[in-house]
Amino acid sequence: MSHLSFRTILLATCLVFFSLNCFAQTPYSTVIQPEWLEEVLPTAETFSAKELGEAPVYRGFRKNPTTGEQEQVGFVFMNRDYPPMRVGYAAPIDVLVGMDMEGVVTDMKVLDYYESYMYSRGDFIDNSVFLSQFRNKPISDEYRIYRDIDGLSAATATSTAIARSVGETARRVARFYLGYGEGNEAEQNSNENAKILLEQYSWNSLIDQGVIRQLHSINAEGVPLTLSFTYMGRRALGEYFIGASDYELVESDASFRATGDEMMLIAPSGPGAGESFRQFPMSVRQGDLTRYVAGNRYSSAGNGSTGAIAGNAPYGVALIMHPDFDVTEPFTLIYHPPGSDDEVSVDYSLSGVGLTLARNELVLSEEELLAARLVNASFITRLRLDPPWGVTPMSDVILLFALLTLVMAAFLTKKESLRWAALTATLFYLGFYKNGFLSISHFTSVIKLGPEALTNNLTTLIIATFTIVTTLIWGRVFCSSLCPFGAVQDFIARFSPKKWRIKVPQKIHDNALYIKYGILALILVTAMLNANLSIFQYFEPFGTLFFFSPSVVLWVILIAILAACFVIERFYCRYVCPLGAALGIVSMISPLRIKRVPQCTMCKVCEHACPTGAIRAEKVDFKECVRCDVCESKLIQLAGTCRHSMDEIGRRRKEKQVVNVIDLGAATPV
Repeated sequence: MSHLSFRTILLATCLVFFSLNCFAQTPYSTVIQPEWLEEVLPTAETFSAKELGEAPVYRGFRKNPTTGEQEQVGFVFMNRDYPPMRVGYAAPIDVLVGMDMEGVVTDMKVLDYYESYMYSRGDFIDNSVFLSQFRNKPISDEYRIYRDIDGLSAATATSTAIARSVGETARRVARFYLGYGEGNEAEQNSNENAKILLEQYSWNSLIDQGVIRQLHSINAEGVPLTLSFTYMGRRALGEYFIGASDYELVESDASFRATGDEMMLIAPSGPGAGESFRQFPMSVRQGDLTRYVAGNRYSSAGNGSTGAIAGNAPYGVALIMHPDFDVTEPFTLIYHPPGSDDEVSVDYSLSGVGLTLARNELVLSEEELLAARLVNASFITRLRLDPPWGVTPMSDVILLFALLTLVMAAFLTKKESLRWAALTATLFYLGFYKNGFLSISHFTSVIKLGPEALTNNLTTLIIATFTIVTTLIWGRVFCSSLCPFGAVQDFIARFSPKKWRIKVPQKIHDNALYIKYGILALILVTAMLNANLSIFQYFEPFGTLFFFSPSVVLWVILIAILAACFVIERFYCRYVCPLGAALGIVSMISPLRIKRVPQCTMCKVCEHACPTGAIRAEKVDFKECVRCDVCESKLIQLAGTCRHSMDEIGRRRKEKQVVNVIDLGAATPV
């Protein structure tokens, strides 16, 4: 009995010892101590309370030695706050991490772990050589065992979980607070471009394009199964197909399970999809090489709830390709249905975005592709592929050319009906509908931005080109027929009572003409001295009218100028318009000016009819002429004195002089 009791006691002791030691647990705690914060972020002098929310952190601060002000030097955070946690051999491992403002892990501390006795041998993670590898380590590193981190001996799963936890959690914090993006700028842009391209497609459209290939099978019990295959060996592809969280997990698991970076996604569907993925016996063949897919080359790829797979398969399986295969070349996936001697296969070839990424090439945006095509392109090709004015609706171009054709037809034929049709089209199309009129603001924009201020819009470029060319040849054709506010003034003159008009005294008129040139100089000098200061809107009331400005001051200016136009014909063109002043200066070199005839030396008809007061008998102040056709039409129609010969005019003039002398004599007292 005593012997039995001894054996019983010995057995109980062994059971207790085994139960206490079959699992080893660190003496640490997940309750953060202040000194631990300083340990992982030694540059900080003080720490904030823990900030909760989407990205929980402690912020570390120190006093700036130069300014004496507090400045942030980094963050401290726990991987537990950023699920899902990486699992070691038996359970998740809690880690505290410090990171500076440049995205460098300053240090880390293992807080708690729970691993099997077989792999623990006491507190085996407390290894200074292993832990020191995380000190001052940039988050742009891979954080992969046997690549940039040496693992703990005989503890690959534990080492992998710690390394991935530190790297992935630090990157998530950096993305949230520091705007971090993995890779250099070109690689980040490539990843975003790939996502944008992929998001344009649905699961079914990718099947139609062959990006997803399907294999159909029936097992020995007659249960049908469909396996959909697609390449997801790069982050952009994995995040698109199964979601960012599931891809991070499968990528980590894949690196632990087997060698090889390339992965295929298997998406089972149909009644047979309920079987475990480990019951999918498969082989891969490429050329003369065929390899059976071992169990360690399968990994769970999520429950099919996120990414493009959602709604198309109940779960995903990652197949880790053997490194002997080149995924950029065609290969064959072979499925061996359980319980059957038959096999079914599907050929797979990467294409499009997947092939570009697999070749480690950058996925370019449309703008980048265009820039690459233009590097060695001819001038004509560059103009066709990348016009500086961008994309302009062809309908706008056609309508604008139709209007310009009408303007030129009216100008060249001198037909009044055509001119009023052009004025009407200009007022309503360019003024109220398209707001596409030319303005002195385009001149100031050229001063600030260069020629692209005009070339970045095709219709504006066409109007500007038309204006410059016609002004150089004929004078201010723009002012007469293509200026919406000029059209407004002509309509006012046409329909307002003539008895309201007043004639500005000649001397005042001659001096007031130069006000607009002063305004032009003021606007241009201001733009050159201060690019951020704009004053043109106070001198161009048509912007207020056609854009319906909310400014009361600008509306007061507009109403005042319109009122002046009722009593002085084309008041704005005469005395205020800075664009008219600029075109007036250009028109001084125009070769095709208004014709003059001998009758003009004695005729006042055109002088009285000129809406801008630009005519003095036979002389025309061409910088003030808006080419309104009034005087030219009278010459063509031989209206007024123009219809008489010089002999007739001379005879009538002598008769008038004699009559005046007789009248004068009769009136003189004897």
